[in-house]
Amino acid sequence: MANKRGPGICPPSCSILFVFLQLLSCSIPGNGKADFSVFAPDKPLLAVVGKEVDLPCHLSLNISAEDMELRWYRDQPSPAVHLHKNGINVQDEQMAEYQGRTTFLSTRLAQGQAAVRIHNVTALDNGTFHCNFTDGNVSAETTLWLRVAGLGSEPRIQVGPGQSEGVWAQCTSEGWYPEPQVEWRDFGGQSLPSLTNLSAYPTTGLFRVVSNVTILDRDVEGLSCSIISSLLQRRKVAKSYLPVSPSLDPDTASSKLALSEDGKNVKWLFFDQELPDILSDSTRTPCP
Repeated sequence: MANKRGPGICPPSCSILFVFLQLLSCSIPGNGKADFSVFAPDKPLLAVVGKEVDLPCHLSLNISAEDMELRWYRDQPSPAVHLHKNGINVQDEQMAEYQGRTTFLSTRLAQGQAAVRIHNVTALDNGTFHCNFTDGNVSAETTLWLRVAGLGSEPRIQVGPGQSEGVWAQCTSEGWYPEPQVEWRDFGGQSLPSLTNLSAYPTTGLFRVVSNVTILDRDVEGLSCSIISSLLQRRKVAKSYLPVSPSLDPDTASSKLALSEDGKNVKWLFFDQELPDILSDSTRTPCP
C-alpha cells in the first residue's frame, strides 16, 4: 500500500526552495533594493582655472540610478554643489557659488553611472567633493579630490639702476595657482639669487608674483625670469637685455675732470690735473 503524505508534510525539494527564499529575503532590504557601494576615481582630478571638469561617480552594482537621489557636495550635504532628485535638478538646495556653473550628465544613468560638470573652474574649487547616491533607505557615498592649476599671465620685467650700484630688475605676473616657482638666470644660463613675494587675491585665490634681483656683474648682458606651474609642468618666460652703462676715457677727458676708477663717475676740479703724455695739446678738450 502506497504511503500517503499528510497536509503539513513538504517534499525535500520544497524545503530547499523555502530555505533559499528565506535567505534571499534576508539579503534584500525592506524596500526591495539590494545594497550597493559608490565609487569614484582614486586619483586626484586635475582642472585648469577657467576651464571645465567632470566629477564622475558610479555604483558597484550594474543597477539603474535613474530613480535615485544623487548629491554632490563639499563640506556639508546641504546646500549641495549639485542635487538631482526625482529625475530633475534641484536648484533650491544648491550652493550660491555653483549656481549656473554645473551640468548634470546622465547619459549612462541606467548603468549606475553619473557625473557633474563644473564650468569656469576657479581656484576656490580646489579640494574634496563628496558624491552620495540614495535609494529609499539605502545610501552610499564616496570622495573625490580635485586639484586646480592656474597658468598666470606672461611675466613682465622692469629694469632700473640699483640703490648703490649695479642694476635692479623686477619680474611681475598674476593669475597663478597654486604657488608657482620663480627662476632668474642670465643669458649664460647661470642661476641668479632673487627675492620673491607671492600674494593671493582673497576673492579669487589666485597668486600674484613680484620677484626682484640685483645684478652687480657688468659682464651680464641680459637676464630671464621664468615662472613655473609644477602641476601643469609648464612655464612662462620673459627676457630682457640690461642697459649698457656709458664710461668715460680718462685719457681723453678734460684736465679739470677727475674720473672714478670704473669710469662711471666724474668730479669737477678747480685746478687742471696732469694728463697722460700720449695726448697732444690739440687732442685735449678745452675747458672754459
